[in-house]
Amino acid sequence: MKKKSPVTAKQSIAFLVILALMLITLERFVLATNPVGNSNLFSRNDHETTIAIHQTTEFDRIIFGSSPVVAAFREADSTSGYAEFGLVLAKITYLVTMLERGYITVNEDIVLGLNASVFMDTLDTDARYIWHRRAFEPYVYFYRDRLNTALVRNLDHFLQGNFYLRRHFDLEKWLYFGNMSDEAFDALLASHIERFWDMDISEFSENLAALERLIAFCEANNIRLRAVWMPINPLAHTPEIFDRVTEEANRILEAHGIEIKDMTDAFPREYFYDLGHLNFELGAIAFTREIDPWLKS
Repeated sequence: MKKKSPVTAKQSIAFLVILALMLITLERFVLATNPVGNSNLFSRNDHETTIAIHQTTEFDRIIFGSSPVVAAFREADSTSGYAEFGLVLAKITYLVTMLERGYITVNEDIVLGLNASVFMDTLDTDARYIWHRRAFEPYVYFYRDRLNTALVRNLDHFLQGNFYLRRHFDLEKWLYFGNMSDEAFDALLASHIERFWDMDISEFSENLAALERLIAFCEANNIRLRAVWMPINPLAHTPEIFDRVTEEANRILEAHGIEIKDMTDAFPREYFYDLGHLNFELGAIAFTREIDPWLKS
């Protein structure tokens, strides 16, 4: 009987190289297809919800911002052709990253729905956004919490005798209805004063710099960029630092000839749910009606 030849070092290295290439190829395929983000087996973040609603990552025109944009712009009632691309806890850096990495493509127009929070570097975020994945972080590891939740949820479902997969069919973002009570409003305002009033302009530097990058990207790709300052409840007191951020952002925009529309003081208290979110039944209707002619101009 012939003895098997021992595995040489070269063969071992070759095997490891082939295995690594296979894993890299698989990882790139999974990233490109994004099964977690594109499947209704998993709960979606606002980025994934927007893609699912429009069934595309390519848009002609978008209005981008944080949750006040989601609350204010009723895309279904607009005749402007703009897609509502609001993200909870959005920042300017997120839009730049989405465009530069190809997570979305915009062909013609971008309108920024601005408030101070989209420039806040230290603002909390939704960790599920795909651009938070580190360069060498495996896809499965990045989505481990959502995979585990879906697995446990469906396993429990099966054990109860329901032999079908539970899915998330809702394609809605968080909207606001009515008006917050006076007590809750005062408590929220006090919380904002405690959290934000002592901030320094340096805590907004990364996103102010990202605004410059966004302008450069739009210029290089022949995309028209405009900005609108989102409405704020007239009863909401804003800190001085927010005024400084507004001034700095306007300085950058004006230096590049970017058109700015200021709707900060556009609506009365009853149109707001809280400090900066318009309510669905009054504020969003008024905002969409007011901004539509400007969007179409």
